[in-house]
Amino acid sequence: MSCTDKFPPHLRELVKSSKYVHVATCSRDCVPTVSLMNYIYVPADKTYENNKDENAYIVFATLTNTEKYRNICANPKVSLLFHDWITAKSLSVRKHSLSQSPTPDQPEPSEHPSKLLNLLQELNQAELFQMSANLRGQATVIDPNNGESKYYKDLLLKVNPDAHVFIQGDNTVLVKVQIESAKVSDAENNTSVYN
Repeated sequence: MSCTDKFPPHLRELVKSSKYVHVATCSRDCVPTVSLMNYIYVPADKTYENNKDENAYIVFATLTNTEKYRNICANPKVSLLFHDWITAKSLSVRKHSLSQSPTPDQPEPSEHPSKLLNLLQELNQAELFQMSANLRGQATVIDPNNGESKYYKDLLLKVNPDAHVFIQGDNTVLVKVQIESAKVSDAENNTSVYN
């Protein structure tokens, strides 16, 4: 049984539907780093070649010249943070700001060249959440020359078409994370653990 099969519906929905995940990795020398990533959630029945005995995975792409990639190769234990922004469902990456007018010390909003930057600024202004989930797991770099890599890359591009520049690069590899546990906290500081 996959660890995610034990998740309550609201946690499973958060993992399935979030746009981004924060991926924390650590070097062999215990130097941490965190990256904001596009990803896909792949349930056990949708894994490569439909291996129904496998666990569910979080899959993301990374460049081979990054600290994140080097960390995963040296230490495959990772932590994934999913945050449920209650305003995220109504945000548009094309909006300038959440507020109708700027504050006196705030300049007029301007269009940002990065949709991701625009979204992050809106989320930071909102600072509202219902729950956050910290999932831990084992990361595996997928051989870019096999069918599994193509299968997951196609899924990743289908779900994240605006992230093709991060997914289709020459030195890009895919990483799949087998989820081993989750710790969930809500706005009232209630915490639940799932193994």
